[in-house]
Amino acid sequence: MAAMGGVFAGVDAAAAQIRGKDDYKNSAIAGCAAGLIAGARKRSIPAALGGCAFFAAGMATYDYSGGFEGAMHGMTREQRDEYRAGLFASAEDLKK
Repeated sequence: MAAMGGVFAGVDAAAAQIRGKDDYKNSAIAGCAAGLIAGARKRSIPAALGGCAFFAAGMATYDYSGGFEGAMHGMTREQRDEYRAGLFASAEDLKK
């Protein structure tokens, strides 16, 4: 897993530098490289190609969709506190 993470990070940065863009395609390239590492460990070309396709598709989709920023991304402290308070019912609301 450490090798896959290192390869992903290195290839992602290299692809961004070479292409001059920071977009989902870099993640797809890096995901493919990380998947190839997983297949190489098994010494299987089909596993390497499958890992390439799986990780490339997964990481490109994640990056293209904007990742998981969450509902509270960009909120101030007061807005986050108000949002959290609205998630749970108070004792008075439960008695009604």
